[in-house]
Amino acid sequence: MNLTFDFAFEGFRIIRERPKLIAFWGAITLFGYGVMSLIMVYMAGPALVQALAMIRSGKIDPATLGALNLQITPAILFCAPVYILMSSVLACAVCRAAFGETDDRLGFLAFGRQEIRIIAVRALSLVILFGAMAGLSALASVLALLVSAGNTAAAAGIQSLGFIVSIGVTLWLGIRLSLNGAQSFDLKRFDLFGSFSLTRERFWSLFTGYAVAFALAQVVAFLCDKIIEAIQVLALGLNVTGEIRMPDMTSVDSFLTPSALIATVLTFAFVMPLGISIELAAPAAAYRVLRDKATPRKVEEKAAG
Repeated sequence: MNLTFDFAFEGFRIIRERPKLIAFWGAITLFGYGVMSLIMVYMAGPALVQALAMIRSGKIDPATLGALNLQITPAILFCAPVYILMSSVLACAVCRAAFGETDDRLGFLAFGRQEIRIIAVRALSLVILFGAMAGLSALASVLALLVSAGNTAAAAGIQSLGFIVSIGVTLWLGIRLSLNGAQSFDLKRFDLFGSFSLTRERFWSLFTGYAVAFALAQVVAFLCDKIIEAIQVLALGLNVTGEIRMPDMTSVDSFLTPSALIATVLTFAFVMPLGISIELAAPAAAYRVLRDKATPRKVEEKAAG
């Protein structure tokens, strides 16, 4: 059963048909990403800035980066519940739009059993994916330690190979689980692994569609960045540099400057809902297509039986 990657464009269809959804969904992303940004700045701002500068320069000191990660990780853990709550509420709204519901008075937003169910599905999915990556990486590190005394080059090779394998396995597992949210929403019951049967032999079709959706989201973000930079220049009289004045995350005070607030509010309220609608709508549309194709076949099998 073929699956074309038309589902990658579902987010554009939803926003084109109902532009007002950006206002409702933007309120959610502004609040959610705003809270997460303040948590990151307050708990790990200087460490985050230093780590990003090190990565961009290409001069990575593993020991220093490891120490910085120890400061950043607690902040990420505090942000995780906020992200799961925000993305689950939006995922349900996107599912309502993708599955043809019509009551969009509040932008398809609600909070009830469906949202709680999707929170559980997304939280457990993240735990599984994180556990798979961490477990494989740890296994590679143990193997590298066992051979490091005799052959340093071999140990480094094992660790690098382990990292690549962990990324590949996590990606494969993430795509196989990618329809469980839409499926649980549609069936109105918790179904963490039902996605496996729908995604069997469709990994590359889904991978291609998700890659297209991600690329489209990046193009939208790039174009919006240029608009936000123009607004910053016009509002504050800044010089044109070709780049947004990004917030200084070293402290809360420096994060809340006028130019940073313009970039933050416009990005979180307008750019993020556009991107997240593209990325969340793709699995919802893929599930809808596979569900509709599978239903007639099940009817035929029952009739033949």
